Amino acid sequence: MNRIFYKLGGLIMILFLIVLLPLGYVMVQIFTNYNEVHLYEETDEMASQYATLLAVVDDPDIELLVQSMDRETARKMVIIDPNGDVVEDSGIRGFHPSDYSTSQGEAGRFIDPNDRQEYIYAGERVQNDDIGEVFIFSPSDLMDQSAIQVQQALFLSGVGALLLAFGFTFIASREFSTPLQEMERAANQMARGDLDVEVPVKTKDELGSLSHSMNELARELKRYRTNRQAFFSDVSHELRTPLSYVQGYCDALKKGLYQDESERQQFVDIIHEEAHRMNRLIHDLFELSRMEEERFPLNLELVHIGDVIKRAKAKMATDAKKKKNTIKVDMEAKLPTIVADSFRIEQIFTNLLQNAVSYTENGHVWIEGSLKDGNIEVKISDTGRGIATEDLPYIFERFYRAEKSRSRDFGGTGLGLAIVKQLTELQYGSIQVESVPGKGTTFTLRFPGAKEGDE
Repeated sequence: MNRIFYKLGGLIMILFLIVLLPLGYVMVQIFTNYNEVHLYEETDEMASQYATLLAVVDDPDIELLVQSMDRETARKMVIIDPNGDVVEDSGIRGFHPSDYSTSQGEAGRFIDPNDRQEYIYAGERVQNDDIGEVFIFSPSDLMDQSAIQVQQALFLSGVGALLLAFGFTFIASREFSTPLQEMERAANQMARGDLDVEVPVKTKDELGSLSHSMNELARELKRYRTNRQAFFSDVSHELRTPLSYVQGYCDALKKGLYQDESERQQFVDIIHEEAHRMNRLIHDLFELSRMEEERFPLNLELVHIGDVIKRAKAKMATDAKKKKNTIKVDMEAKLPTIVADSFRIEQIFTNLLQNAVSYTENGHVWIEGSLKDGNIEVKISDTGRGIATEDLPYIFERFYRAEKSRSRDFGGTGLGLAIVKQLTELQYGSIQVESVPGKGTTFTLRFPGAKEGDE
């Protein structure tokens, strides 16, 4: 009985009873009053007709008339003379016309003291010097039978309405409670760690929206759990490699497994390099985690993107020279400023230039900047080896490397492009990539131009 189905059904039935019972009572009262008014009118009309009849008939047989009414109908008749004395009656006792008569005729209720029968009566004066007034008495229960029939009809209608209400309540309660029960089962299933749940979405109302949200929550939790497992697996894998190097060369140094001082120094350099790689990896992971949780602080200001690109190019000049690459910058004149963190914007372009230079040999790197539809668009293109089409959708994911066998040789942590994407979006920008294997890659970044008041 503690289920929502019974609570909802009980509430609807109570509402039906609250509506039906007063409505039935009011209908019975209305019909009863109608019967009484109708009986008054009918009695008055009969009194008027008999008064007219007695007035137009010469020397009427009053006794026969009264007996005929008593014999053939349930009504009674009393006729009085002009002095108020009873001339003839059909069994009514104790009725004194003088107590009731008025100049306009009269009507009312009278209880016969002999049998306690209640009557509704009406009187009408007769335009005859010998007859004063005629009274017709109708038993007050004359219409009771029809009233009882109406009450029985109302009762049967009420029972039918209750049965229909019960059926409606059962269907409505099931329609409302079934989605809630399905969502309860899904929530319990998710609480036990089983995220393969799917709540049926049958409607477009609030319940349908809630069911859709439950499904989205289950998918999001499943995606989060999968990503978390992949994250720990990737981190373990990325840390295991440099740690193995460090452990191996430390053992070699400890046991003196080197031939000369030059080889010993080489071992120390390798340990230092791998320790530095692990430090960068942990640092990048920490920053990426803060970006994804939107807890990454940015010092937003008006930034001239051309100045940032010059600094990034200067940093990469030496590496480009080593690989015999050229870096060419072609920025449109008088580009508007953008609202960004200058240090983080420089980090974005440095990272992309570093990738372009690292994966290009004896080639060219172009940086082009222009204004398009109010946005600053910057393209960084290279003539490097390019990226395979099947790898393009994943290159912004953590630890995804298009060329797993060679990427470690360039010293990357596998987090650079993921950080670039997060930093770009945190500064209201977007990034896209196009690549043709063997011909090169182009990264396109767009940032909205600063508006008046963005300071």
